[in-house]
Amino acid sequence: MRRLWRQILKGESGQALPITLALLIIGGLTIIPSLGLSYSNAKTSNMLQTGLKGTYAADAGVEQTLWALVNGETPPSQLSENINGMPVNIQVVDKGTHTLYLGELVAMEGHINYLDVTSNITWDPGADAYKYTITVIWQPGSGEPTIHIEEVGAKIPVNYSYQELSAANFTENISTDEPDEILDPQGAYLLNWVLGPPYPHVGENITQQTQMFYIEGSGQQKGYYAWVRARREDIGAVGEINSTAYEITATAIDQQSNRTTATIDAKAMTWEEGIYISSWQIHN
Repeated sequence: MRRLWRQILKGESGQALPITLALLIIGGLTIIPSLGLSYSNAKTSNMLQTGLKGTYAADAGVEQTLWALVNGETPPSQLSENINGMPVNIQVVDKGTHTLYLGELVAMEGHINYLDVTSNITWDPGADAYKYTITVIWQPGSGEPTIHIEEVGAKIPVNYSYQELSAANFTENISTDEPDEILDPQGAYLLNWVLGPPYPHVGENITQQTQMFYIEGSGQQKGYYAWVRARREDIGAVGEINSTAYEITATAIDQQSNRTTATIDAKAMTWEEGIYISSWQIHN
């Protein structure tokens, strides 16, 4: 190879410099894209790392706000300390009284006091299962002699499931049909009976109606609740869990650029067992 190279250059004293320049140009064409790719990768990696740190910082802002709401304290407008070197701004909006219906926060209508709903779980040794009882109660003094019902349902505890066909065991039920079943993000089943004509009702003559069924499973029995929906818009959905709903926005800021690195929007409602979070969205 070296002999071939010498033959090419032999007697060509003026060609060494052009060949060298050509080789430099070819090398430059290879190196420059590589440097560009390395810079791009480093920039992307830095952006991802900053976004991740911002997400953790914004998450701390939401968590601090939830703690304040549960403990009856005024939520902060900003965290007292920077998280991952970032200040975190917090905005809390009071959305008014809501109820839990099918796993969602629903604004309560004007005449919700016409109805009430409760639920409880008891062990039935004869059935070797837990009996879940939903009770829909007409409220005396409501001025409404008859209120028709179009839906009744409940969230059952995590790690429990509805015993198939068990609603048919109770002939006095609002409905002996099978419920619609939805698995919520927490892993709990939402059972809902959608009723048809003739719609069952409560009133002066029948002040209570029940919906009973069996559930099977093991573990803690917490986080369950019931709801009912009347066939009247001024009553709407009435849930067992009622409280103030909040919209929380926590924003992490990069101090050097003063730009937002991450934002978390959450919707939550306080209740006696703590806090119920219906929505949690991250924006980077």
